[in-house]
Amino acid sequence: MVLDNEFTGDLRVENEVGSLQAAGHQVCVLCLNYGNKESYEDYKGAKIIRISLSLFLKNKLRGLNNTPLNFYPIFWSKHIKKFILENNIDVLHVHDLWMLNSAFFANKKFKLPVIADLHENFVEALNHYKYANSFPGNILISKERWKRSEIEWCNKADYLITVIEEAVERYKSLGVPENKISVVPNYVNLEHFIPSEFDTSIIERFAESFTVTYVGGFDLHRGIESTIKAIPLLKDKIKNFKLVLVGHGKNFNELYELAKKLEVADYISFEGWQPVELLPSYIKASDVCLIPHLKTKHTDNTIPHKLFQYMLLEKPVVATNCNPIKRILEDTNAGIVYSSNNHEELAECLIKFNEHPDLRKEMGAAGKQAVLNKYNWDSAGKNLIALYNKVDIKTIK
Repeated sequence: MVLDNEFTGDLRVENEVGSLQAAGHQVCVLCLNYGNKESYEDYKGAKIIRISLSLFLKNKLRGLNNTPLNFYPIFWSKHIKKFILENNIDVLHVHDLWMLNSAFFANKKFKLPVIADLHENFVEALNHYKYANSFPGNILISKERWKRSEIEWCNKADYLITVIEEAVERYKSLGVPENKISVVPNYVNLEHFIPSEFDTSIIERFAESFTVTYVGGFDLHRGIESTIKAIPLLKDKIKNFKLVLVGHGKNFNELYELAKKLEVADYISFEGWQPVELLPSYIKASDVCLIPHLKTKHTDNTIPHKLFQYMLLEKPVVATNCNPIKRILEDTNAGIVYSSNNHEELAECLIKFNEHPDLRKEMGAAGKQAVLNKYNWDSAGKNLIALYNKVDIKTIK
């Protein structure tokens, strides 16, 4: 596997590695190291090989990928070639669209099967990422070039993985044959997500509040602005209301300034990035959990881990009407859907949950049961193994 991120804490990649190792495959992961982690690690029998690179430099290089200042494939292809040779790699499993060109460049000599594991609709997401829409990204990054590259690279890959059924039709519209596409959803790992003990200090800190929690990254497409705009409609109707934002990102400063402008900063707890192992405790401490993502072609073709994490911990979900999230919540009765970017509807949903604790309990229980029955990694991992069972291996001699 090739990953331009740190391996530790990337739940999807950890889940995939665990499933492949359990199925008898020898997995090697080439990834980045932003800090002081060991350059080599054994993870459930898999080899984790790390390249040292600062997060700041990685973000700059990645932002320049597929632009006239395209140095990223040069950096990565050298390491991928070495990785292939030293580890006798049979299949290149490449995470995310922007890494495919590096893999193809490195793979010219070896002609290994390439699996493109696409976590999101990256081309559409560029319309909403702050770095791509502010100087100098808005000058250097060509969205039309990315559209052409996506079509070329997705069709060049031997196999393609997407995270949700809704995305299959989109990739077919790009010319990718359906028999090359596998759906491996971002379902929650029952074995690993729930800790043996919750952090009681987190739970006690929010015990006296009606706690509404969002866990995840901050960026324009996440829709967190709407949650802050809803607070003036909530603070006098919900006793001890508290919005807990666990994460960080590009628009943190703007969110904080919005809270001050609306005079609701005291109702928000900005928790910043937290270790993965603490996330269950934040969710456990909540009365309701949020997914306020803006409805776009991006969010209509992906699914966040947090939905299933919330459901597993029996928390009712309030989420926008992004197609996959809406479908799952309506199928499972695990939460309430509101219109994207509509803070008034969001406020109504939260008031309803505050007034009806039995409804919170009912929907929380329904969500947990749905995860136990269907929306778990044991189910998703089977699709990954089925894909590998049909990969045509061309072993390097």
